[in-house]
Amino acid sequence: MINANEYGFLPENNPHKNSRALQKAIENGGEIQITLPGVYRISEQIEIGNNTKLVFCEGVTLMREASVSGINGNAFINKGAVIGEYNRNIEIIGLHLECNGVESDDFGVNSRIAGLRAQVGMIHVDNLKIENFECHGLLEKDYAIQVSAFKNIHLENLYITGNKDGVHLGWGDGFVIKNGRFRTFDDPIALNAFDYATSNTHVGWIENGIIENCVDLDDKSTTGFFCRILGGAWCRWQKGMQVQHSDTVAVSGKTYRVLMNPKDGKFYTSLTPPCHEKGIKEYDGINWVKVRDTEEKDCGCRNITIRNCSLQKKRSTGIAVSLNYDTYARSYYPGCVCIPQSNITLENIVLENDVDILFHSTYPTENLTLKNIDFKNSQLRFDAVTEAEGIIYPEVEIKTENVIFSENTIQASPKHPIKIC
Repeated sequence: MINANEYGFLPENNPHKNSRALQKAIENGGEIQITLPGVYRISEQIEIGNNTKLVFCEGVTLMREASVSGINGNAFINKGAVIGEYNRNIEIIGLHLECNGVESDDFGVNSRIAGLRAQVGMIHVDNLKIENFECHGLLEKDYAIQVSAFKNIHLENLYITGNKDGVHLGWGDGFVIKNGRFRTFDDPIALNAFDYATSNTHVGWIENGIIENCVDLDDKSTTGFFCRILGGAWCRWQKGMQVQHSDTVAVSGKTYRVLMNPKDGKFYTSLTPPCHEKGIKEYDGINWVKVRDTEEKDCGCRNITIRNCSLQKKRSTGIAVSLNYDTYARSYYPGCVCIPQSNITLENIVLENDVDILFHSTYPTENLTLKNIDFKNSQLRFDAVTEAEGIIYPEVEIKTENVIFSENTIQASPKHPIKIC
């Protein structure tokens, strides 16, 4: 076991010196502990490698400060994130992080990894555990925890407050989010298989996950949802196709996304297929970011269980399966086929405040299971996005067990049919 305090990681040291000391202590992996209580200031990104267990003992708080490089990024990241190689067996235990007004300098456009914008950002990880984690003071850009291209992650005992998403997941297989308390202006939990190009590093299926014993804490105001679920569909690149920010294409065994200014609403004519191996490159005045080595043309969420969760905050919608169709992203490219989100289970969801719609789907959905839920005055609602012409909404099979509906609970568009079993 290594004690980082013996490497010069100390409360009285300046943030740059502390960052270098902590990085040196964890450089070769193993178990690293910080045992001396106090507030530790850090200014530079800490990179974690394979087989590393980082333990912050009771009374230890990390306070972010602006980077001496002038470029602020993640507080913690895995080493393989930048080079696209998997890191395995990483544990972060007891991290109490104060953002202190520090976040990314942009929305992921000019960062080393487009779309990575989190205090703790883990990309390409297998067997990740984060426990007893607190993060406070999130501003408008950065999530607390962002993980993508993952296998087997376990996030437990979380307390997250601030303006942005608490936990933001991208493409991956096998996750647990357990015992979380969230007071965030935006989504406490986001399962965003598809998202803005400035918000996700990858597109792909999020599968086999459990969210349990989590609380959406009450607050004065909010946006977003307690849990947001996003899917998407795109096509092969075609010469002359019209693209906008976040549009996605498959070409030559790879997947690329458009990375432009989302606020201008512009469409661009693509004449040259992107073909670079990594990062961002301009073709025909269009910035394309390489995201994956695959020609899959769809993504979404399946085999997801949300159980034993309490919604204490007043919201318009609690859980949303959404289709983006705006200047920031079209999660459906015209003419493509949307594979439905499937096998979603809601169990023991308690409404402690007014939630107008407990579950709202505007994306093709199949196989929804509801157990032990009193909807009170809340709705179960299925709508179609009329702007995205050509989408086929299959019949949603809804299985119920010990569910209390009111007279107007279930609302469904004729284009998004349902069947109660």
